[in-house]
Amino acid sequence: MKSLMFHSKRYEIEVVRLANKPEGIRPEEVKEKKQKIKDCILVFITVEKGDDIEKISNELSLEVLKFAKEVNCKKTVICPFAHLSNNLANFKEGIKFFDLLEKELTNKIGLHRSHFGSDKTLLLEVYGHAGAVRFREF
Repeated sequence: MKSLMFHSKRYEIEVVRLANKPEGIRPEEVKEKKQKIKDCILVFITVEKGDDIEKISNELSLEVLKFAKEVNCKKTVICPFAHLSNNLANFKEGIKFFDLLEKELTNKIGLHRSHFGSDKTLLLEVYGHAGAVRFREF
């Protein structure tokens, strides 16, 4: 699993269409076509083949909460982002990972979940302080 985290001043997405890659993907139901969130920790996540998703969801949730505490941020967005690896897990494992991570973070921080399995527009404004961007690999 790989993640790229940003302390974001502004984050906006809009689902444009459901993805047809990688082959065989079945996107989640779209519950929120647009998201606009200010001052949040944005976490791009790529789930890879062979990941121990239960262990890693716990480890990543601790990293996210630590980051949020360090920058005094009360909101987090978890966002599927297949572009960090060429070794993607099956979409079912990816969705399961997001379900686990969502469960880990719920009631600990204001949580938003971006749609799994869609092409989206993205607007991202990142704060310019030291530590505003972090990469993690598990």
